[in-house]
Amino acid sequence: MRHQFDGIIPPDPTNAVADDDDAKRLGQYLFFDSGLSSDGNQSCATCHKPEFGFADPFPLSTALDVTTRHTPTLTNVVVNRWFYWDGRCDTLWCQAASPLETPGEHGTNRLAVAHHIHETDALHDAYVSIFGPLPDLDDADRFPPNARPVVDDETHPEHIAWETMTEDDQVAATTVFVNVAKALAAYERDLIQMNARFDTLLRSFDAGDETGGDALSLSEKRGASLFVGEGMCWACHSGPGFTNKEFHNIALPSVEGIDNASGGRYDGINALLTNPFNSLGAFSDDRSDASLKLTYLVQSPEETGAYKTPGLRNLLDTAPYMHGGHFETLTEVVQHYNQMDDRPVIGHREELLLPLFWTDQQVADVVAFLESLQSDPIDPALMVQPTTPY
Repeated sequence: MRHQFDGIIPPDPTNAVADDDDAKRLGQYLFFDSGLSSDGNQSCATCHKPEFGFADPFPLSTALDVTTRHTPTLTNVVVNRWFYWDGRCDTLWCQAASPLETPGEHGTNRLAVAHHIHETDALHDAYVSIFGPLPDLDDADRFPPNARPVVDDETHPEHIAWETMTEDDQVAATTVFVNVAKALAAYERDLIQMNARFDTLLRSFDAGDETGGDALSLSEKRGASLFVGEGMCWACHSGPGFTNKEFHNIALPSVEGIDNASGGRYDGINALLTNPFNSLGAFSDDRSDASLKLTYLVQSPEETGAYKTPGLRNLLDTAPYMHGGHFETLTEVVQHYNQMDDRPVIGHREELLLPLFWTDQQVADVVAFLESLQSDPIDPALMVQPTTPY
């Protein structure tokens, strides 16, 4: 399916069904399916709430347990280069797979997911039509009801069950699990929200109107000038998603509920390189371009305490802000950069960041500009579970 943002949206050759309409529909159904959790109550939408920009209005989310970082938005996630605040995944389907087996989130396992697909008639038929036949999951001797590799606890019952399986059956079950994640990613690629008043301003410039027309107020225009000018915000918040897709230590204050001394991107790189679902792994559909991202990736001390630069579109939907939900309002966010008087808990502050000493009016103007990046709503049909997965 072609899209009005085809020139912006990068392809994902690691996911053969990334742009398949049937996979998108299956993924949308699964996004709201609480059957993909150990207690039957959690779904992707538990934490990525559609009505809040596919984020969460609380600093931390509550699923089976309380999460350890703020839930980031999924709108415009398709333009990301790395996934999670620390970049521990390099594909969207890798990110979609991880919460399913995280004990405090969905808390399920790849065999339970495979059995759920196999035993639910509509899911079975939809899956087979997209990915081909399922393995013989009726054979309980080969495919136990609950099993997964638990690399840090070989005494875990699910790991013991996993070890009873042959290598071929482990691969077959994992392939079903990964295909579920790839369908979820296909759906999430369509959660695009990029038509803001600021884009109307840019189109006016392109049409030869040096004033930019009346798309923005005078305050918003002043804020835009500060953003791209003396504030140097554009150095990190660039491109169509208003993010350079990389990681920076911005000396955030400590907040409750998270590991404030986490290594951030420094730890994320190691987790990424050892993740079997990275773009160089056996379950990637095309590894030819993955080396451009992974082969020369270096775990440097400069990455300590650095977190991913979030996009700045649609911020009115996604408060609170930062990886720990540090700030409730955009004014607090801008004041953090304006004052820059917190010492980093770990690592050192991004060297570009210096106090700006803006007046209250200048801060208000920048906030007004950020609010102008609010786009038209996502198609309501994408925000609910379809009646069937096909």
